[in-house]
Amino acid sequence: MFIATLMMFFAYASLLTPMGSVGIVSLIGTAGVETIILLILRSLHKTRYILTERELHIETTKLIGGEKRIPVEEIQSVEKTLIPLGIKLFGASFHGGYYNIPGLGGAFLAITNFKDGLLIRTQKRSYIITPKDPFSFKDAIETNIYT
Repeated sequence: MFIATLMMFFAYASLLTPMGSVGIVSLIGTAGVETIILLILRSLHKTRYILTERELHIETTKLIGGEKRIPVEEIQSVEKTLIPLGIKLFGASFHGGYYNIPGLGGAFLAITNFKDGLLIRTQKRSYIITPKDPFSFKDAIETNIYT
């Protein structure tokens, strides 16, 4: 809402004050920022973790790296973890993407909260996700792995 109000102010300023073309440039820049914020909010809302008998499907938008399909037989371990601080390599900050995490290495994160998460390790990559009930989700993954 704040950014929309700011855009209206710049539109007004560019037309009715000596600000002129600077106001139009500011309006375009503010519209770009608002678009990015709305895309991140949409991405948070569309993030899903779907477990089937054969694979774990992490649905995210292309903004943070797109969807990932992890065959259940490739999962080596699942453990509860805190959301780590890492160096972003690609993706939307604090929501997900590819990160380099000290002590873990490269990982793909698809997170919607900062309270709890699951670290899923495969031979190729690590993944950190934040399902609503991480303990139940962990149990469901382990049940699929060991059956």
